[in-house]
Amino acid sequence: MEIALLIWMVLLLHINLLHGLKATLSQDEKIMVRRRLELINKPAIKSFLTRYGDILDCVEINKQLAFDHPSLRNHSIQMKGNLKIPKQTNSIDRSLKILKPSHIVPKSMRCPRGTVPIKRIQEEDLAMEKFSSKISTSISSKSIKTQDDLPPGHQIATLVAFANNVGASGLINVWSPEVTNEQLSDTSVFVASDDGFVSNAISAGWAVNPYLYQNLTRLFGYWTRDSGKSTGCFNTICPGFVQVSQKIALGATIQPISTYWGAQYFISITIQQDQNTKNWWLLYGNEQVGYWPKELFGTLSNGATRAGWGGEISSPSTEATPGMGSSHFPEEGYSKACIICKLKLVGQENFPNGTDLKLAQSKPDCYKAMYGGDVGGDFGHHMFVGGPPNCKF
Repeated sequence: MEIALLIWMVLLLHINLLHGLKATLSQDEKIMVRRRLELINKPAIKSFLTRYGDILDCVEINKQLAFDHPSLRNHSIQMKGNLKIPKQTNSIDRSLKILKPSHIVPKSMRCPRGTVPIKRIQEEDLAMEKFSSKISTSISSKSIKTQDDLPPGHQIATLVAFANNVGASGLINVWSPEVTNEQLSDTSVFVASDDGFVSNAISAGWAVNPYLYQNLTRLFGYWTRDSGKSTGCFNTICPGFVQVSQKIALGATIQPISTYWGAQYFISITIQQDQNTKNWWLLYGNEQVGYWPKELFGTLSNGATRAGWGGEISSPSTEATPGMGSSHFPEEGYSKACIICKLKLVGQENFPNGTDLKLAQSKPDCYKAMYGGDVGGDFGHHMFVGGPPNCKF
């Protein structure tokens, strides 16, 4: 009963925050929110203030929020995954730049031995939870064909590979589309499998949500066991993700970003299952950031049945929609549209084609995905994704 009341209070806070009514919260509501933040944010050995106003806490690795999950109370931390890490290449095109971990978390912000960097959760961060079930629908559904297959105000443009796999990766072009307080725009890599009438899914990439992230592009990771109905969350807002890296933190700001017809910046994202422990790892380039333990999932603990790459947006029906990707259509091409390149499936010798590779576009007049095939070189298998703001549904 207390947990239900806490959830209700937090949801009420979301509504008040997003409508500028924070001052109307009762004392009881403020106490409930403060209690939740105290549960989420574990004691820090040391803290850093970033240039963007975020606080990175150095938390003892065995005392992080992940282990508050009932299934992880006796979990043994896996410090390094047994993974097949995709090879990185330096582009011969000097306008293409793959951002290193030090671009996300400066080397000067290294936590003491035995601790890991965790972005401190503030009241505003909790607003991200309102998007949880919507994103779960988009990354876990098998047959999204029109906007009617998605929650109201939510649109996707993705390339989906229907093939058994143990991971997916890609170089994601980084942009910063303009969005309002109640909107979200992201581009990501995902893996998923069905579990009865719901899906297990993991997604990672970059996202922009101004109320939560001060209109900055951020690194994110997301998981769910039941299509977001009652499990899963972004980053480290709830127990689940086990952080092991001292170089990268979920929720951190990504800078610099790409410019139209200018320099292009990329993040290298891999989601891959360790075949020994069955844990699902997140890699940023070659850096093993952390993992989602197998205990969090059902069927996904045995591998994924599909994977994908693409973008999505979420917006209230009363507002003009935000842009996706670079806010330009795929047809405009490289350095103008958002590209995701070096698409790979772990556990598959050949990249899928034919009926195993499909575009899922809920509103193609507004947001599109375009598969470009394999051109070799710096891009390999690649796709473009995006669309301008102010779409009319």
